[in-house]
Amino acid sequence: MIKAWSAALYGSPPPIAPDLLRWQEIETVCDAWGRPAVRLSGEVARQVAATVGQDVRWHVSLSHDGDTAVAFVVLEGP
Repeated sequence: MIKAWSAALYGSPPPIAPDLLRWQEIETVCDAWGRPAVRLSGEVARQVAATVGQDVRWHVSLSHDGDTAVAFVVLEGP
């Protein structure tokens, strides 16, 4: 999620300094059918809304095999 957001802000400084980023404000949640989504809160949610808008969509794909996991996130603007 951070990489997708950062790519959307290419050429601009980060809105939250890396040492002030609260990872607890970024969650991966699933609906009743196990489909993943991103849920943001706190300062991360405020800064995402301020920099790329409130109507963005996060597309999340998760996969795992044994001890290996991979996630892919795409940020889609309005």
